[in-house]
Amino acid sequence: LLPGGFNWPLDLTVGGDGNLYIADGPYLHVAPGDGTVRPVGMLFTPGFPGYTRGLTASGAGEFTVTTSNGQVARYWPARGESEVIAEGFDQLYGVAAAPGGDVLFAEQGTGRVLSARSGRVEVLASGLDTPVGVAIAPDGAPLVAEAGAGRVVALRGPQPEPVVDELRCPHGICVLDGRLYVADTADKTLVEVDLETGGRRIVASGLPVGAPPGVTPKPLLGMPPFSGPQGPFTGVTAGADGTIFVSADAEGSVLAIRRRD
Repeated sequence: LLPGGFNWPLDLTVGGDGNLYIADGPYLHVAPGDGTVRPVGMLFTPGFPGYTRGLTASGAGEFTVTTSNGQVARYWPARGESEVIAEGFDQLYGVAAAPGGDVLFAEQGTGRVLSARSGRVEVLASGLDTPVGVAIAPDGAPLVAEAGAGRVVALRGPQPEPVVDELRCPHGICVLDGRLYVADTADKTLVEVDLETGGRRIVASGLPVGAPPGVTPKPLLGMPPFSGPQGPFTGVTAGADGTIFVSADAEGSVLAIRRRD
Protein backbone atom coordinates (compact mmCIF):
# COMPACT_ATOMS: atom_id res chain seq x y z
CA LEU A 1 0.00 0.00 0.00
CA LEU A 2 1.06 3.60 -0.56
CA PRO A 3 1.87 5.72 2.50
CA GLY A 4 -0.79 8.18 3.59
CA GLY A 5 -0.67 11.68 2.11
CA PHE A 6 -2.81 14.60 0.98
CA ASN A 7 -5.24 14.88 -1.90
CA TRP A 8 -3.72 18.27 -2.82
CA PRO A 9 -3.29 20.07 -0.25
CA LEU A 10 -4.98 23.48 -0.66
CA ASP A 11 -5.07 26.45 1.75
CA LEU A 12 -3.24 26.67 5.08
CA THR A 13 -3.63 28.59 8.33
CA VAL A 14 -2.10 28.67 11.81
CA GLY A 15 -4.73 28.39 14.54
CA GLY A 16 -4.89 30.18 17.85
CA ASP A 17 -3.28 27.11 19.41
CA GLY A 18 -0.19 27.62 17.24
CA ASN A 19 -0.82 24.49 15.20
CA LEU A 20 -0.86 24.33 11.42
CA TYR A 21 -4.22 23.50 9.81
CA ILE A 22 -4.47 22.18 6.28
CA ALA A 23 -7.48 22.35 3.94
CA ASP A 24 -7.45 19.29 1.73
CA GLY A 25 -10.80 19.18 -0.01
CA PRO A 26 -12.85 16.53 1.79
CA TYR A 27 -10.60 16.78 4.87
CA LEU A 28 -9.32 19.38 7.32
CA HIS A 29 -6.07 18.27 8.96
CA VAL A 30 -3.97 19.55 11.86
CA ALA A 31 -0.19 19.24 12.09
CA PRO A 32 0.71 19.89 15.76
CA GLY A 33 4.45 20.16 15.10
CA ASP A 34 5.49 16.74 16.37
CA GLY A 35 5.75 15.20 12.93
CA THR A 36 2.21 13.85 12.93
CA VAL A 37 -0.83 14.87 10.90
CA ARG A 38 -4.40 13.96 11.79
CA PRO A 39 -7.84 14.89 10.48
CA VAL A 40 -10.03 17.13 12.62
CA GLY A 41 -12.95 16.94 10.22
CA MET A 42 -14.03 15.32 6.96
CA LEU A 43 -17.07 15.02 4.72
CA PHE A 44 -18.76 12.43 6.92
CA THR A 45 -18.16 13.99 10.34
CA PRO A 46 -20.89 16.12 11.98
CA GLY A 47 -20.94 19.77 10.98
CA PHE A 48 -18.26 19.59 8.29
CA PRO A 49 -18.97 22.52 5.92
CA GLY A 50 -18.17 20.67 2.69
CA TYR A 51 -15.27 20.33 0.26
CA THR A 52 -12.91 22.91 1.74
CA ARG A 53 -10.57 25.08 -0.33
CA GLY A 54 -9.93 28.44 1.39
CA LEU A 55 -9.06 28.44 5.10
CA THR A 56 -8.27 31.00 7.81
CA ALA A 57 -8.32 30.92 11.60
CA SER A 58 -10.95 33.33 12.90
CA GLY A 59 -11.16 32.66 16.65
CA ALA A 60 -10.45 30.16 19.39
CA GLY A 61 -11.20 26.78 17.82
CA GLU A 62 -12.94 28.58 14.93
CA PHE A 63 -12.12 28.65 11.24
CA THR A 64 -13.62 30.42 8.26
CA VAL A 65 -13.61 28.42 5.04
CA THR A 66 -14.64 28.62 1.42
CA THR A 67 -16.04 25.51 -0.22
CA SER A 68 -16.37 24.21 -3.75
CA ASN A 69 -20.14 24.33 -3.20
CA GLY A 70 -19.93 28.14 -3.38
CA GLN A 71 -20.32 28.75 0.35
CA VAL A 72 -18.40 30.78 2.92
CA ALA A 73 -18.80 29.23 6.35
CA ARG A 74 -17.54 29.27 9.91
CA TYR A 75 -16.49 25.90 11.27
CA TRP A 76 -15.91 24.67 14.82
CA PRO A 77 -14.33 21.20 14.49
CA ALA A 78 -14.31 20.37 18.21
CA ARG A 79 -18.02 21.18 18.44
CA GLY A 80 -18.92 19.44 15.20
CA GLU A 81 -20.75 22.56 14.00
CA SER A 82 -20.64 24.96 11.06
CA GLU A 83 -22.59 28.01 9.99
CA VAL A 84 -22.99 29.40 6.46
CA ILE A 85 -22.07 33.09 6.24
CA ALA A 86 -22.82 33.57 2.53
CA GLU A 87 -23.51 31.30 -0.43
CA GLY A 88 -24.31 31.09 -4.12
CA PHE A 89 -20.84 31.94 -5.45
CA ASP A 90 -18.84 30.70 -8.43
CA GLN A 91 -15.52 28.99 -7.61
CA LEU A 92 -14.43 30.40 -4.26
CA TYR A 93 -10.74 30.45 -3.36
CA GLY A 94 -8.81 32.43 -0.72
CA VAL A 95 -10.37 33.79 2.46
CA ALA A 96 -9.08 36.17 5.14
CA ALA A 97 -10.41 37.68 8.36
CA ALA A 98 -10.45 41.47 7.96
CA PRO A 99 -10.34 44.06 10.76
CA GLY A 100 -13.75 44.68 12.31
CA GLY A 101 -15.01 41.17 11.72
CA ASP A 102 -15.54 41.21 7.96
CA VAL A 103 -14.67 38.09 5.97
CA LEU A 104 -12.77 38.75 2.74
CA PHE A 105 -12.91 36.14 -0.05
CA ALA A 106 -12.09 35.64 -3.73
CA GLU A 107 -14.70 34.46 -6.22
CA GLN A 108 -12.61 33.24 -9.12
CA GLY A 109 -15.48 32.34 -11.43
CA THR A 110 -16.65 35.96 -11.68
CA GLY A 111 -13.32 37.74 -11.09
CA ARG A 112 -14.48 39.38 -7.88
CA VAL A 113 -13.32 39.94 -4.32
CA LEU A 114 -16.10 40.34 -1.75
CA SER A 115 -16.60 40.84 1.95
CA ALA A 116 -19.32 39.43 4.16
CA ARG A 117 -20.54 40.26 7.64
CA SER A 118 -23.80 39.58 9.46
CA GLY A 119 -25.59 38.52 6.30
CA ARG A 120 -24.39 41.54 4.31
CA VAL A 121 -22.22 40.91 1.23
CA GLU A 122 -20.29 43.71 -0.49
CA VAL A 123 -18.32 43.60 -3.75
CA LEU A 124 -14.87 45.13 -3.16
CA ALA A 125 -13.49 44.61 -6.67
CA SER A 126 -14.63 43.13 -9.97
CA GLY A 127 -13.03 42.44 -13.33
CA LEU A 128 -10.02 40.76 -11.72
CA ASP A 129 -8.11 38.19 -13.77
CA THR A 130 -8.37 34.85 -11.95
CA PRO A 131 -8.21 35.97 -8.30
CA VAL A 132 -6.82 33.29 -5.99
CA GLY A 133 -5.21 34.16 -2.64
CA VAL A 134 -6.23 37.04 -0.39
CA ALA A 135 -4.62 38.66 2.64
CA ILE A 136 -4.74 41.85 4.70
CA ALA A 137 -2.01 44.51 4.47
CA PRO A 138 -0.62 46.13 7.64
CA ASP A 139 -2.80 49.20 6.95
CA GLY A 140 -5.91 47.02 6.70
CA ALA A 141 -6.20 47.10 2.90
CA PRO A 142 -7.26 43.88 1.19
CA LEU A 143 -4.60 42.24 -0.98
CA VAL A 144 -5.41 39.79 -3.76
CA ALA A 145 -3.30 37.63 -6.07
CA GLU A 146 -4.42 37.79 -9.71
CA ALA A 147 -3.07 34.58 -11.19
CA GLY A 148 -4.10 35.51 -14.73
CA ALA A 149 -2.51 38.97 -14.56
CA GLY A 150 0.67 37.85 -12.80
CA ARG A 151 0.41 40.37 -10.00
CA VAL A 152 -0.77 41.13 -6.47
CA VAL A 153 -2.96 44.21 -6.00
CA ALA A 154 -4.26 46.23 -3.06
CA LEU A 155 -7.91 47.31 -2.87
CA ARG A 156 -7.75 50.84 -1.44
CA GLY A 157 -9.91 52.73 -3.91
CA PRO A 158 -12.03 52.36 -7.04
CA GLN A 159 -9.15 50.78 -8.97
CA PRO A 160 -6.80 48.00 -7.82
CA GLU A 161 -3.30 49.25 -6.96
CA PRO A 162 -0.41 47.02 -8.07
CA VAL A 163 1.77 45.89 -5.16
CA VAL A 164 4.00 43.52 -7.10
CA ASP A 165 3.87 42.56 -10.77
CA GLU A 166 5.86 40.57 -13.32
CA LEU A 167 4.89 37.35 -11.60
CA ARG A 168 3.81 34.38 -13.69
CA CYS A 169 1.03 32.68 -11.72
CA PRO A 170 0.64 33.90 -8.11
CA HIS A 171 -1.56 31.79 -5.85
CA GLY A 172 -1.41 31.93 -2.06
CA ILE A 173 -0.25 35.07 -0.25
CA CYS A 174 0.34 36.04 3.37
CA VAL A 175 1.74 39.02 5.28
CA LEU A 176 4.25 38.82 8.12
CA ASP A 177 6.22 41.67 9.73
CA GLY A 178 5.52 44.10 6.90
CA ARG A 179 6.51 41.62 4.20
CA LEU A 180 4.28 39.96 1.63
CA TYR A 181 4.96 36.33 0.69
CA VAL A 182 3.70 35.05 -2.66
CA ALA A 183 3.75 31.52 -4.05
CA ASP A 184 4.35 31.71 -7.82
CA THR A 185 3.22 28.32 -9.10
CA ALA A 186 4.60 28.80 -12.62
CA ASP A 187 8.09 29.90 -11.52
CA LYS A 188 7.99 27.42 -8.59
CA THR A 189 9.18 30.16 -6.23
CA LEU A 190 8.29 31.87 -2.97
CA VAL A 191 8.71 35.63 -3.39
CA GLU A 192 9.15 38.08 -0.51
CA VAL A 193 8.10 41.72 -1.02
CA ASP A 194 8.83 44.56 1.41
CA LEU A 195 5.51 46.40 1.54
CA GLU A 196 7.18 49.65 2.59
CA THR A 197 10.03 49.86 0.07
CA GLY A 198 8.72 47.59 -2.68
CA GLY A 199 11.94 45.58 -2.66
CA ARG A 200 11.58 41.94 -3.57
CA ARG A 201 13.61 38.76 -3.51
CA ILE A 202 13.15 35.05 -4.07
CA VAL A 203 13.44 33.20 -0.77
CA ALA A 204 12.86 29.69 -2.15
CA SER A 205 12.94 28.19 -5.63
CA GLY A 206 12.36 24.85 -7.29
CA LEU A 207 9.26 24.29 -5.18
CA PRO A 208 7.01 21.30 -5.99
CA VAL A 209 3.96 23.47 -6.67
CA GLY A 210 1.60 23.88 -9.59
CA ALA A 211 1.47 21.95 -12.83
CA PRO A 212 4.59 20.62 -14.62
CA PRO A 213 5.98 22.80 -17.45
CA GLY A 214 3.83 22.56 -20.57
CA VAL A 215 0.79 21.26 -18.71
CA THR A 216 -2.36 23.38 -18.37
CA PRO A 217 -4.49 22.31 -15.38
CA LYS A 218 -8.07 21.47 -16.26
CA PRO A 219 -10.51 21.79 -13.35
CA LEU A 220 -12.47 18.71 -12.40
CA LEU A 221 -16.07 19.66 -13.10
CA GLY A 222 -18.69 18.62 -10.59
CA MET A 223 -22.40 18.00 -10.57
CA PRO A 224 -24.80 18.22 -7.62
CA PRO A 225 -24.39 16.84 -5.04
CA PHE A 226 -20.72 16.34 -5.91
CA SER A 227 -18.17 19.13 -5.46
CA GLY A 228 -16.82 21.12 -8.37
CA PRO A 229 -15.17 22.60 -10.21
CA GLN A 230 -12.07 21.39 -8.36
CA GLY A 231 -8.97 23.41 -9.21
CA PRO A 232 -5.50 23.78 -7.67
CA PHE A 233 -4.64 26.28 -4.93
CA THR A 234 -1.14 26.61 -3.49
CA GLY A 235 -1.81 28.05 -0.05
CA VAL A 236 0.69 30.07 2.01
CA THR A 237 0.61 30.98 5.70
CA ALA A 238 3.03 32.10 8.42
CA GLY A 239 3.77 30.79 11.89
CA ALA A 240 4.47 32.98 14.91
CA ASP A 241 8.18 32.13 14.72
CA GLY A 242 8.44 33.40 11.13
CA THR A 243 8.18 30.02 9.43
CA ILE A 244 6.40 30.23 6.07
CA PHE A 245 4.31 27.18 5.18
CA VAL A 246 3.53 26.35 1.54
CA SER A 247 1.15 23.76 0.09
CA ALA A 248 3.28 21.62 -2.22
CA ASP A 249 0.40 20.32 -4.30
CA ALA A 250 2.67 18.80 -6.96
CA GLU A 251 3.83 16.16 -4.47
CA GLY A 252 1.06 16.17 -1.85
CA SER A 253 3.01 17.70 1.03
CA VAL A 254 3.38 20.89 3.06
CA LEU A 255 6.75 22.69 3.11
CA ALA A 256 8.17 24.71 6.02
CA ILE A 257 10.51 27.52 4.90
CA ARG A 258 12.49 29.14 7.69
CA ARG A 259 14.44 32.40 7.71
CA ARG A 260 18.19 32.38 8.16
CA ASP A 261 18.46 36.06 9.14
